[in-house]
Amino acid sequence: MTTNNHVLVNGYPSLANMAGMLRNGACTSVELTRHALQRIHALNDRLHAFVAVYEQEALAAAEAADRLIRSGCSLGPLHGIPVALKDNININGRPSTAGSTLLAHNIASSDAWITHRLKECGAIIVGKTHMVEFALGAWGTNAYMGTPRNPWGNETHLSPGGSSSGSAVAVAAGMVPLAIGTDTGASVRVPAALCGITGFKPTIGQLPGDGVVPLSKTLDSVGVMTQTAEDAALSFTVLSDKPANDSPSLSSATPAIMLEGLRVAVLSTEQLDGVQPEILHAYQNAIDTFKNQGAHIQPLVLPISFDEIADIQSTIMLSEAAARWGHLAANEDLKMDASVRPRIMAGTQISATQYVNAIEHRDKLKRVFANQLKYLDVFLTPSTQWTARPITEVDHGKPPVRYARIGNLLELCGISVQLGEDDNGLPIGLQIAGPNNGDMRVLEVAQSFQACTDWHQRRWVG
Repeated sequence: MTTNNHVLVNGYPSLANMAGMLRNGACTSVELTRHALQRIHALNDRLHAFVAVYEQEALAAAEAADRLIRSGCSLGPLHGIPVALKDNININGRPSTAGSTLLAHNIASSDAWITHRLKECGAIIVGKTHMVEFALGAWGTNAYMGTPRNPWGNETHLSPGGSSSGSAVAVAAGMVPLAIGTDTGASVRVPAALCGITGFKPTIGQLPGDGVVPLSKTLDSVGVMTQTAEDAALSFTVLSDKPANDSPSLSSATPAIMLEGLRVAVLSTEQLDGVQPEILHAYQNAIDTFKNQGAHIQPLVLPISFDEIADIQSTIMLSEAAARWGHLAANEDLKMDASVRPRIMAGTQISATQYVNAIEHRDKLKRVFANQLKYLDVFLTPSTQWTARPITEVDHGKPPVRYARIGNLLELCGISVQLGEDDNGLPIGLQIAGPNNGDMRVLEVAQSFQACTDWHQRRWVG
């Protein structure tokens, strides 16, 4: 299998470019929205990114956005920009299925916080995207509502990554420049890596999860998925209402200055055991890029192993998932994905004592690791151990989340950026992670890294 559908082009503009075009009068929101809708109509039957498209509402909102812009009133960089929402995020009067046919009639009675904020910023919501059932799966498959196709697979149905599968595909295929996902155990960063885009998981609570159908209240984060780190930074800064002087920008410094002196931790050979060879090579290239720009490289010392992190994270996540969805999973007459039901049922077997112990262990680890991070700016890992696989070959018992779960468990922030491609031309991702509330620094570092590389400029051409 080979995939050669990538080129270094401006096949469709970035979010930042779109915002500039709107601001300068080079295009209208209606034109951008029509283009997004046309691309969705042209590609969605094949790629299966969207579960619902709100064409008339989107065009009406775009017309209203244009009227405001013509009157001299701009609501900011997202004003008039087409966006998509994962289908566990409430839109008033619309279903929020969370990827399950069992919730087909779950009609939201109000907007989620992130939906309200997008509307407040003038963004144009064009539809909702497919996802793994109940957001419980990292490969991106969904037996009953359908699995989106990773665009890089050509004729092969490749795993898009999950659980924010449709959101990743929508951005990778140029349907929208921004999609909102959720991340409980890598569900923004893994699909971003497998689909060759940028995906940012903020510190928990930076983008509130009110009105999002939960998987795990303790671990859930709302995140942004874009083509570039610049777009992710722009989106996060606006949506989180950060002061303008806190916004990351490369305008005042060169990448060398941005990375020079940065304290960067990296993984040891032992911590990289079992990682796909092409990913190892790309990861070393990333380390060399930081080193060549003057960053200080040091080993990442963890208080426990990645396997132990996975055990604690799974105990919390599955216990909380079972508390919410266990009654549905227990009814075998109800249709539920065969990779999802057993995990929820496993959660029903976790005792209260085990759950409390996991929470207490997590709180202790947070304190220990927070102290270690005082001596670091960021740490680097591969986003995944492997690149995308045909959906017929995925092993749900071996999800590609080894290095991403730490962010959810310890309330860190992290971004997956494009790092290269494997021997079959499939995308590889680099995770840049930082401490709790270190979001702006992580975004700044990601932009600086992309200023030194060009993988983020490569677009899938469908």
